[in-house]
Amino acid sequence: MDNTTKEQIKAWTPLGRPTLLIANTEHSEQKTFETFARQWQDLSDSISWTDSSQSGDLPGFYLKNNILYSALPLERELQPFLKGLDALDQPNPGDGIQETLDNIEAPCRLTLYIALQCPHCPGMVERLIPLAAACGKINLHIIDGSLFPEKAQKDNVMSAPCLILNDDDARWTGAVAEEEIVDMIVNKESMDLDTKALKTILEDGRAEWITERMLASNSLFKGFAGLLLHETWSVRLGAMVVVEAIAEEAPALCAELEKILIDAFNTKDIPVQGDILYALGEIGTPDTRDWITAHQAGMSHEDLRDAAEDAIQSIEDRFNL
Repeated sequence: MDNTTKEQIKAWTPLGRPTLLIANTEHSEQKTFETFARQWQDLSDSISWTDSSQSGDLPGFYLKNNILYSALPLERELQPFLKGLDALDQPNPGDGIQETLDNIEAPCRLTLYIALQCPHCPGMVERLIPLAAACGKINLHIIDGSLFPEKAQKDNVMSAPCLILNDDDARWTGAVAEEEIVDMIVNKESMDLDTKALKTILEDGRAEWITERMLASNSLFKGFAGLLLHETWSVRLGAMVVVEAIAEEAPALCAELEKILIDAFNTKDIPVQGDILYALGEIGTPDTRDWITAHQAGMSHEDLRDAAEDAIQSIEDRFNL
């Protein structure tokens, strides 16, 4: 932190006193971010710094629960960072944009790669923080690609600024207008939602929304099967509620899901296998019953054999076999 940066920090008068959470990670750069926060605190009490209980892959500062800043706001990135903090309580995403943001129903992820010497990066930071501040459905992660080259390489980022929507549903290099970003978010809000986005919706208590969207479109969300195969039991349980509703109202919609679950069965551990059998009992056909029967004897765990028996009985009851 050079003297110019220190003077700018001391001179800054925020609109409020933001509280920033320091992400908790095992990354080698974690101490760098903790040191930066301490230096800022020594210079000014304009920000309340506290440790976050949230663990993550990259260190950084949570400006809000849905905004993680994995960069050090130095040099030309300091001013957009300060403007972003002011926008947290009074976001102003621009004329006509707020109405569109209010209509976003499903969560999305925006990942912005920046670099300290990048001429267009400050402008992108200034545009994106107010968007995420104005819409909690947008999860924004700002990353200094030069500070975390391994992450940039993994995401195939070659230059900055680079903005990525979800798992590469869309990608922009260079400056881009807020309207284009928001339009793309809305346009992608179809059946392309991945497992991570759907997990967030489930955890918000909106299983019914997932059910309604899939029934209305007569198709499955791209990532829905991943919920039933998730390692976390509560996620699988929430997905089971959706499966039960779909099986009752649109059994034909379950054929695709049935195949995915059967193909994944042998790759999963026993608890997930047990839930797969339950789901197959809800959506399966007589052919599914035959598949379960053929594999039941080879199931090593008693709980699995019991689950298989229950699934077979469920199918036979539904088909009056």
